[in-house]
Amino acid sequence: MMKQTFALLILIATAISGYSQTKVGDKWMDNNLAFEITYEAIRTEGRMDICIADTSRDACIENLQSGFEVKVFDASNTMIWEGIGSGRTNMLKLPKALPNASYVTIMAFKPFVTNKSTGTKIHQDKRIEIKHTIK
Repeated sequence: MMKQTFALLILIATAISGYSQTKVGDKWMDNNLAFEITYEAIRTEGRMDICIADTSRDACIENLQSGFEVKVFDASNTMIWEGIGSGRTNMLKLPKALPNASYVTIMAFKPFVTNKSTGTKIHQDKRIEIKHTIK
């Protein structure tokens, strides 16, 4: 009875947390992943919070990470800051606030993300990226 209950709980947890991943050959693939800005105060605090989200469920997936490059531009499309993020934490702190910032671009280094819990790489057809207008 205990084994059946445990197996049922595992099955339910898998169904609830299931991603839209598919196995292609020896790779896990998921093209529904994207960067999402969950908090942005670049102009006032020099800070933003970023997650990797499943666009099919419109939800951040906390155990995924990907290193990325960040570029901040002003209204005349001049790059005013660039840097990198490891993806290990959701927060990215810039050296200072950028009051003239107009938009930011974020692009993953590689066309895959990593599951922090298992170390499994989940591939995409291309590197995930976002262009975010600063409010």
